[in-house]
Amino acid sequence: MRNPLLPLCATLALPLFADPVKVILDTDMITDFDDVGALACLHALADAGECEILATVSCTRGNASTAAIGVINGYYGRADLPVGCAKGMGVMGAYAGAKEKVDPASPLGEKGPGDGGHYKYRKLALDYPQWVKYLDSDTAPDANVIYRKALAGAPDKSVVICSIGFLTNLRRLIETQPDEISPLTGRELVEKKVIKWVAMACRYPKGKEYNSQYDGQSSRIAFENWPTPIVFSDWQYGGDLYAGRSIAEMEGPRNPVKDVFAGNIPTREEVRKDPGKWRDWCFGMGGRAAWDETAVLAAVRGEEAYFNVHRGTYKMIGDTGENVWIPDEENGPHIRITEKVNKLEVGKIIDELICRPPKRK
Repeated sequence: MRNPLLPLCATLALPLFADPVKVILDTDMITDFDDVGALACLHALADAGECEILATVSCTRGNASTAAIGVINGYYGRADLPVGCAKGMGVMGAYAGAKEKVDPASPLGEKGPGDGGHYKYRKLALDYPQWVKYLDSDTAPDANVIYRKALAGAPDKSVVICSIGFLTNLRRLIETQPDEISPLTGRELVEKKVIKWVAMACRYPKGKEYNSQYDGQSSRIAFENWPTPIVFSDWQYGGDLYAGRSIAEMEGPRNPVKDVFAGNIPTREEVRKDPGKWRDWCFGMGGRAAWDETAVLAAVRGEEAYFNVHRGTYKMIGDTGENVWIPDEENGPHIRITEKVNKLEVGKIIDELICRPPKRK
């Protein structure tokens, strides 16, 4: 498979890395598809020795989210990665706000708006069944168990948690109690083992953002009680940074990452005809807004590799999902990233990672 972005590698200044960063990825895999790009980037970085993926968990339930995670993990030769799912609370079904479960084993039917965009993930499971570990996310292990095992087995202050979905699992994790896995509470375990949490969440300077809005109560509890620094790649940063067209248009055979992007990015001609409409929907000539991929870059290569950083607090207002940024450059416990390296160049870095073929297939 030809990677059209390989010549770009020589022209982009990449940071130097020491030991691989240990990462747990928490994703929703429910409607949007920058999650797929983010997981692809994470695997490419792991292939390059820049990180070690400890686990991949879903923050949504009652759908095919864990099946989609399993397919991507399997495509990159890591079918044995632990996969878990939120239990008992938070977002379920085919879209945020759905009131009932979607059965991944039911007939797929036609692509359309009725599934809330989850069609792409159900189709992924049908097209690549050899890598599906848990077709129905409700049959996957509890994400709490996956988190606690991964953290308990890791060296102190060695793990970065990267969340690119709803914050249900992070709230549930810090509320866990001592068990056979560890004598520590979830909050104590996080404090002992985690370096930082990188979250794709919130809207600057205030408002409602998808990941932090839905299950807003969990967002509030997690932000207020998390014992390590939190780095935010918020809606404003990623909303006009595009990636994914390169993999969608790349020559060569099908693969699950290419399928998702090719099936969901508007054509160049469509964008040319009405760029304003597509911009409002967070698409551009480069592809889809790369919110989740930027969170992975910050998690593995560090928040200062490509970004400016600002300190303060992202605070949730009540449980409705509204947030506000309170700046405090001296003592703020939270960091939000803004543009340092031109966003077009960051998009190229992301595209190059997404387009890399797996090393472990």
